[in-house]
Amino acid sequence: MSFVAEFSVRYPILREARACVPDMELETEDVRPTPDGGQRFVFWASGDDFEAFESGVETDTTATDYSVLGDHGERRLYRVTLSESAGERTTHSVAAKHDIVFLDVTADSDETRIRARVPDRDALFAFRDACRERDLAFRLVGIYDGEGETADGRQYGVTASQREALVHALDAGYFDVPRRTTLSELADDLGISDQALSARLRRGQTSLVRGTLGGRNDT
Repeated sequence: MSFVAEFSVRYPILREARACVPDMELETEDVRPTPDGGQRFVFWASGDDFEAFESGVETDTTATDYSVLGDHGERRLYRVTLSESAGERTTHSVAAKHDIVFLDVTADSDETRIRARVPDRDALFAFRDACRERDLAFRLVGIYDGEGETADGRQYGVTASQREALVHALDAGYFDVPRRTTLSELADDLGISDQALSARLRRGQTSLVRGTLGGRNDT
């Protein structure tokens, strides 16, 4: 019986660039091979200091070149060609081999969080072992049946990091009247800046409304 697993992996890909802007969040759109056998990584970046991030990409040893494919204010769509050494440490081929489907992949300066549909526990353990063979730290967050997901695997269109922020804010009383906590206190709990949390909550609420009530989607 298949299930949905949430786990984190510490990939080296763009780690130097991500460290330049710790509040930046990356959301994978696509990973595909290049004609010469390399790999291209297409992703959305959410934040506000794109100049610092792009400067970091230019010097990051895991990237050979990059292009900006779209600019939507607080979000930009990038395409990055990975270096040969970085491509060898990706795990998409391992996931495909074991019929694991990545539903949601987001990264911050520290780790990459993945929600995936997995056919069985043997497949999950095989993926974990493949990560360890590549010296990639693997941490299982949870396993559940995935009821209530949207077609792309998210719950109501909300990413894993947005869900974490929204649920923590709700539990802490941030949405109560009057509020029982502040944005700064929540940000400290989650280990991110006030600005990053504010943007994450805003994007999460927007996705939640679109996913439940409908509305304009400008992405």
